[in-house]
Amino acid sequence: MNAPIKVGFLVSYDWYLLKNALPLIYAEADVIYLALDKKRLTWSGNRFDFDESGFYEMIESIDVNKKIKVYEDDFFVEGLKPMQCEVRERNLLAKQMGEGGWHIQLDADEYFLDFKGFVEYLKKMPLNQKEINICAVLINLFKKTDTGILYIIHQNLDLIQIATNKPHYEYGRKNGYFNHISPFFLLHDTWARSEEEIKQKIANWGHKNDFDTEKYFLFWKSLDENNYQAVKDFHPISPTTWQALMFVEGQGIAQITEKFTNKSFPLSKFELFLKNNRNLARLKHLWSKIVK
Repeated sequence: MNAPIKVGFLVSYDWYLLKNALPLIYAEADVIYLALDKKRLTWSGNRFDFDESGFYEMIESIDVNKKIKVYEDDFFVEGLKPMQCEVRERNLLAKQMGEGGWHIQLDADEYFLDFKGFVEYLKKMPLNQKEINICAVLINLFKKTDTGILYIIHQNLDLIQIATNKPHYEYGRKNGYFNHISPFFLLHDTWARSEEEIKQKIANWGHKNDFDTEKYFLFWKSLDENNYQAVKDFHPISPTTWQALMFVEGQGIAQITEKFTNKSFPLSKFELFLKNNRNLARLKHLWSKIVK
């Protein structure tokens, strides 16, 4: 019997993006949990507007096989930093999803390009191995323009821990487990929002205390398809992480997703093998300590 595929989403003021994200994973998931603060508070303790009827109508239209469960709880705790609230929510969601199977945690703004292939990839891996994270590569969408969208060129592969056999979260989705790289992509609809949404995002997300949010907003606002080539090293917390911007034509997430569907993975099978070998990773870690 195959291990169950359990998918959990964190849901907040951008819940409506689930209309893009849920259909991409629905067929292959065995169960889907949507974690929503029952007081409609962000991790910063700010109340957000929430269209209750719109939310449940969307779920009903997608959930033809009754896989979706809404999990409501108090995810904001006075005295905790936003990132601490995020980690707490992720661990509470994992507990709610129950032990066993592959646990996959996503955000509403993450669109899996080949979830069927990813699930097939997971099912070929032993579930009862030592604790492990299965990572995918993010393609970060940065800003919509009149004719297309700007996306981020990352210094290295922008890996995100997606699946695990033993859910435990310490910083976002990170922990001390071995990170295994899978050859799959997610479109991250992270900054390609309206001005109002960007203001709300940077005022409430887990990193809001780590940079000058107003200054960064003005920088983001100034960009378009005519000046993006001049932008270098612009990550809000670690500048050199985001090296440059690229532009792709298209209107709407459906068109943009289609543009990236056949994107080639940047590593060969042999390169992936080397990176995913635990013994080689251990030797590399020991060597780095020796040469320090």
